[in-house]
Amino acid sequence: MSRNRDERGRYTETVSLSEVLEVFDTVAGPVVTSGDIASATGCSRDTARRKLQTLQEQGRVGRRKTAGLVVYWRLDAADPTPVDPADPIFTNRPSFSSAEEDLSEKIDEILYGNVQILL
Repeated sequence: MSRNRDERGRYTETVSLSEVLEVFDTVAGPVVTSGDIASATGCSRDTARRKLQTLQEQGRVGRRKTAGLVVYWRLDAADPTPVDPADPIFTNRPSFSSAEEDLSEKIDEILYGNVQILL
């Protein structure tokens, strides 16, 4: 923890959110506590709780209180380009045809049958 003081005499702490997220990779087990964050980064538990709360609000970590202890876990990264089911590519029928009928009945044969490998 930085023990520098600001212009008002208050202690300042500089722990980034990315430093907090890095702790998830170093702590044994699937969850961390604010105490784990504080120990690993050298910040206070209050600062660790605030950083974890910010990450939770951003949807980057999950949170649960159990037996009087709050635990946090890392959530999977959100898909940067989520699928929109209303996108015309999913709602419009294709305008072309293979000219063959009943392909759905032949799909196993098409995918798995009589495969020749050329060497």
